[in-house]
Amino acid sequence: MTLLGGSLYTRLALRLALVLTLSGVVLLIAIVLATRLAANDAYDRILTGSALQIAENTWYQNGSVNVDVPISAFSMLTANDQVFYAVVDPAGRLVAGDADFKPDIPWDKLAEGPLVVQGSYLELPVSIAIVGRRMPVAGPNPWAVVMLAQTNNARASFAGNLGSNASLVIVVTGLLTVLAALFTLYQALAPLKQIGDTMQRRDPHDLSPLTQQVPAEIHALVDSINEFMRRLAEHRALMRGVIGDAAHQLRTPVAALLSQMELLAMQADDEGRARHLQRLGELTQRLGELVNQLINHAMVQHRADSVAMERIDLVDLARQEMTEMLSHQAQRNLDIALDAPQAPCLIDGDPVTVREAVRNLLDNALKYGARSLLHIGIRRAGAGWELSVEDDGPGLAEAHWERVRKPFSARDGQRHGASLGLSIVAEVMRAHRGEMRFGRGTQQRFSVTLRFPAADSAAQRPGITEKLG
Repeated sequence: MTLLGGSLYTRLALRLALVLTLSGVVLLIAIVLATRLAANDAYDRILTGSALQIAENTWYQNGSVNVDVPISAFSMLTANDQVFYAVVDPAGRLVAGDADFKPDIPWDKLAEGPLVVQGSYLELPVSIAIVGRRMPVAGPNPWAVVMLAQTNNARASFAGNLGSNASLVIVVTGLLTVLAALFTLYQALAPLKQIGDTMQRRDPHDLSPLTQQVPAEIHALVDSINEFMRRLAEHRALMRGVIGDAAHQLRTPVAALLSQMELLAMQADDEGRARHLQRLGELTQRLGELVNQLINHAMVQHRADSVAMERIDLVDLARQEMTEMLSHQAQRNLDIALDAPQAPCLIDGDPVTVREAVRNLLDNALKYGARSLLHIGIRRAGAGWELSVEDDGPGLAEAHWERVRKPFSARDGQRHGASLGLSIVAEVMRAHRGEMRFGRGTQQRFSVTLRFPAADSAAQRPGITEKLG
């Protein structure tokens, strides 16, 4: 059952509103700071200009500094602010202005030009312009200094009004932007609702792909839905095929089994019962093998595209399968060997189906091939690893090499079952982008080779040969 989560529209709207709000706050802070800087710069220029006018009217005559303060120097300043000034000679004596106005003078920086510093006077915050005028006097300090201060009421009011007006514009614009964004978001999400409506109106058995036109941003979603329906249709067809094959293949052996049971019930002598019991046992064993093959075939087909690949060591897998299968063949005198590199032979695959493929090759070799010899070889082949199973049996005629790759192919008189062993191996190799080859090696020994893409690019290392029996 799919859990109902929160509205996608609400989530996107909240995130959009949060982003716009944060952007608006950052923009407001930037505007406030910018307006304060602009106001301070403008008023500092005016204050500096007034101080320069006073400095231009300051001169040295008869051993003393004189100043004629022009009225225009104060007319440039804001009428709502209080203004204080003082002019001192190079010795620091007051020439003109307010005797109590004595801010610190940065004597070492006067040569750099006019300075504007922040301070306080009469418990009022003020901006102070300091301008030095060089006088024709001897000594280390030739500067007459003009200090002009103004309270900050006008510049604070100007910055506040400018910031408030800009903030109002931003807030109104932001609200309109949010409303437009919400409407646009609703329109942008409409195709998703259309896809949902289309899926709900569909017949449950209709797995054809969606063909409606959708925006590029959700085209990947529609492709994923179509790909899922394609795989679902394939799996449904696969299951129908498996069920149909099982019904077809099981019908004959089950009927034969029932017939033997009826014949057994009709036998009156012990010899007849023994003969039918033996036949019944053979049919039951074959039926079990057939059922196992059908189950394994269905399992391999199901896992082909539904199981994540894992890193597999072919040497370790082959050794385990040989040990397990040969444990039931202790009574046979076989020359058994595993020829493989010392280093791991790594591939990416499904351990279950790869193990099933190797098991089927060994089972076929032990049942129908190996008379006195069974060798497994693993070697590097270009960008892949090859696993070969070789025996000294008659093998398959070359005319049958393609036929046995298909399930339920015709069999000769020595073999029973559904003829699924090698078709299972072929199915596994297709799922792993590999191949299965038949051949005859030295002394006309029959071999089946599985070639897997390698999971590493390391060069082949020195190998070892294990004698297992």
